[in-house]
Amino acid sequence: MTDAHVPRQVDAGRASTREQLLDAAIHIAGSLGPDKVTYRSVGAQAGMSHSLVRFYFGTREALLSQAFERAARRDAAEAGLFARDLESFAAGLVRTISEGPDRQLIQYDYLLRAVRGGGPLGPVTELYDYYIDQVAGTLAGLGIDDPDGTLATLVFAALDGLVLQHAIYRRGERTEQALAELRRVLATRVK
Repeated sequence: MTDAHVPRQVDAGRASTREQLLDAAIHIAGSLGPDKVTYRSVGAQAGMSHSLVRFYFGTREALLSQAFERAARRDAAEAGLFARDLESFAAGLVRTISEGPDRQLIQYDYLLRAVRGGGPLGPVTELYDYYIDQVAGTLAGLGIDDPDGTLATLVFAALDGLVLQHAIYRRGERTEQALAELRRVLATRVK
């Protein structure tokens, strides 16, 4: 691959062309639905030529898959599921889901599509395993016994449900109250 084919950063503070296109796809999929993600709509949202979308991603499926992965990675990094103490466990969750609702919606759309057989299930299970592993790491660090990972799975299921409920209720204080209660329940298991 020559340097001409390698995506380059526009400047240190700005996302690369690829990242800008992925962010545009995330916004469209999250706000209008994945069916509205086209080369033209993504190019227009990003303020670029639709031919760049085809150049960077080749197929619409590759674009959606990479947009899903970008949304998931950003959420995983920002939510704080791996923490050193209970107070900071999931401390960034409400901010993450309030500031980036399109990212959660593209993940749920992608998940539902995969479960229905319209896309690959592997990326979804890998993402869920990653989230559960982050929770398991927090539990282990707190000295909470979870030898088979069942508790980590249960805690993540609660968090996943809270994210979905937050999309419905859109009240950060409600979600924060539920997280505080989850932390109190987990505190009873700390050794």
